[in-house]
Parts: sequence; C-alpha cells; structure tokens
Amino acid sequence: MEWKRYLIGNWSWKRLLRSVVSVYLILLVIAVFFAEKLIFFPPEPGYTAATPGLVMIATPKEKIAAVYLPADPGKPTILYAHGNAEDLSAAMELYDEWHQAGLGILAYDFPGYGLSGGTPTESSCERAAQAGWDFLTVGKKIAPSSIVIAARSVGGGPAVWLAAHEKPRGLVLVSSFTSAFAVRIPIPIFPRDRFPSLKRIHTIDCPLLVIHGEQDSLIRISHGRALYEASPAKDKRFIAIAGAGHDDLFAIGGPVVTDTIAEFALKGGN
Repeated sequence: MEWKRYLIGNWSWKRLLRSVVSVYLILLVIAVFFAEKLIFFPPEPGYTAATPGLVMIATPKEKIAAVYLPADPGKPTILYAHGNAEDLSAAMELYDEWHQAGLGILAYDFPGYGLSGGTPTESSCERAAQAGWDFLTVGKKIAPSSIVIAARSVGGGPAVWLAAHEKPRGLVLVSSFTSAFAVRIPIPIFPRDRFPSLKRIHTIDCPLLVIHGEQDSLIRISHGRALYEASPAKDKRFIAIAGAGHDDLFAIGGPVVTDTIAEFALKGGN
C-alpha cells in the first residue's frame, strides 16, 4: 500500500478539510470569474444582413441584431429571447407562425451572437433586453400593455429581469431556470450567481405562462415549477410537455406550445 500513501498521503480529517476547501476555492474562482464562458456558447451566425425584418438596435455599449415583424392593427407584440447555443435563425419558423396569427415579433440576439456586437454576459444580455423593449415602446410607440415578454432557456434570465423592471402584458418562460448556477448546483454555495430569476419573479405580478418538458435533463422541470409557484401573479399557468426534453420541446409539443403562447399573448393571460 506504499503507492497509496505516496499518492494521497496519510488520511486525516485535517487533510480532508484542506482538500474540500481547495476544491471549493477552485470552483469559486471559476464561478466568479469564468461563469460566462460556461453559460454562453455562441454558434456561427445562421443568418445574414439580408434576412427579412432584420434591424440593428443600439444599447449604450453595443449594437444588437433583431428581427422585427409588425403586428396587425390592435394585436400585441412578442419580445422574444432565444436559448443558449442558437441565434435568431433557430426560431424563424416560430416567428412566422406567431406573425401569421397577427402578432408582432421582436426577436433579438444576445451580444456576441449572430451579427450582434459585444460579448455575452449577464449585464450585456439585460442591456439587449432593455434595448428591445425601448425599440418597441419608444421607437415604435407600442404600449407596454401590448407587449408580451417571452423567452426560452437562458433567455429567461434577461426576460425575467426585464419583466421585473417594466410592466408588460405578460411573461412566457419556456424551459427556463431559477438561476444559472442552480442548473448544475441546486444549493446556493457560490456568490455572484447569474440571472437569479427565482428571486426576481417575486416582484412580477403580470400574467405568467410557464412551459417545460417533463424529460428535460439540462434544465429540470423542477426549475419551471419553482418559478411558477414563486410567482405572485393571480393569472398564471403551468404546462408540462410529456416526453419533451430541452431542445425538442417545440418539436414534440407542437401546437400545444406555439398555439398556447399565441393565445396567451392575444388574450393578455389565460
């Protein structure tokens, strides 16, 4: 057994404690200084400057690419944030479906995604969400009561942040998390968590629609349920999609997902 003693030394509580502390400090450094590298995975741009409806929206620090499709007269507009390893091109069919129902769409990229400038971080994604809201309310003179904030996956982070700062018609969260760190570590043991949606949703009382796949192994359905239960909204609904994971929810859920979101937007709630 000499080789074990050579590799790990003699066992002791002090040695175990030092090892635990060392591992925690390493993870702490990663969590505090390198979290964005683990959260955001920008793909190669899947669209070009010639994409129909493409507009560039300015934040105080960068320009954000977005697709804008105006609503029919009297119909609301969906402000949509996509998921992590995708850009605007990933949901073009979804935008078209909602637009055919008369809804307006403003779907925006995160900084550093697609044709957007900058780097994706918590604060830059929140700036992008605010820029999208301002584009609609200030630039297009659309009333806040006609704007539904909707998002998928990591997009739920800036969406919840925006809904906590503005007064939208409603909020839709698809496969979203309670916080970024909680996806992998359910116990809050690190400071400076990213996108603390569970804490923020306590302040949001607009109508809420939460949709989550029952077989989601990336962001478990418990995240969606926790957000739903923590919401103080009187008008809220939770939909679990049987057999759906994280990236196939729209494919498996089909009209149950797309039509429900459209109906929610049109009715201003459930």
